[in-house]
Amino acid sequence: MDRRAALGTLLKGTCALAAVGAGCGDGWREAVVLDPPDAGGPGPSCAPPVPSGPPGEGWVEVPLVEHPALEVPGGAAEVRIPQALLDVVVVHTSPGCYAALWRICTHGDCAVDWVPADGVMECPCHGSRFTQEGQVLNGPATRPLAAFPVVRQGASLFIHRPR
Repeated sequence: MDRRAALGTLLKGTCALAAVGAGCGDGWREAVVLDPPDAGGPGPSCAPPVPSGPPGEGWVEVPLVEHPALEVPGGAAEVRIPQALLDVVVVHTSPGCYAALWRICTHGDCAVDWVPADGVMECPCHGSRFTQEGQVLNGPATRPLAAFPVVRQGASLFIHRPR
């Protein structure tokens, strides 16, 4: 096989994998669902701040300079840090308070969106809605989104992602 044919085959295979990974095609995939973390400390509702620990203890630093929308109450940002297995939507719910929720709907593997006007997370695929704490408001989802404790220290947020 010459180089051009090999690259063409590789490209076709990559495109097929991307389509399957994006949820396209005829097949249906079950959502990857995380159990809610069993971490002490503040949760999505604003609790008294606690000092974050080092990364080895499950704390992941998110510099606010990388997500300027989180500087002001009402702001939201998708935070993806693959090396920490973190894929969340972070919302600045009120002054000094933040919520971090797993970004994938528990119903069908679609990325949820923050709806600031309603103060909820919503799945664009089938309409499931979740509170800022990750609880299901309406289905078809029946399981909550995993919520992660968030604290702000200086110019960074720290999200607790137990391993």
